Amino acid sequence: MDPALLQRLDLVRGLPGTPPGVVDFVAAELSRLEDAHHVTEETAGTLTAHLVAALTRALGGEPDVDPPSEAVYREVTEAVPGAPAAAAGLADRAEAALGVRLSEAERRYLSLHLGTLALTSPKEKP
Repeated sequence: MDPALLQRLDLVRGLPGTPPGVVDFVAAELSRLEDAHHVTEETAGTLTAHLVAALTRALGGEPDVDPPSEAVYREVTEAVPGAPAAAAGLADRAEAALGVRLSEAERRYLSLHLGTLALTSPKEKP
């Protein structure tokens, strides 16, 4: 994994408010994405930060976030139709691993991040 992204994960792991298992889960998801995408601090730093924050909020019972703009969501999901399914799969794995269900708003944000990653950082297929 990208050294800068690993550093981000290590820093987050050391924060007192980070729930156990969250960083390990996020690292595993980033590794999963590396098969098809260039996963670096530059390409996936925002996804990483959002996923850690979303899981931390959900595990802490914090209020839900406002959903993303419908226009932006539609634009990304039209460009990458598989993004919502990828986000749903990630959310399902989070529920299985951490026992927390991500809201529809969080799933939409994950769709945006995963769609953006797919648009900007795909690996060439042989």
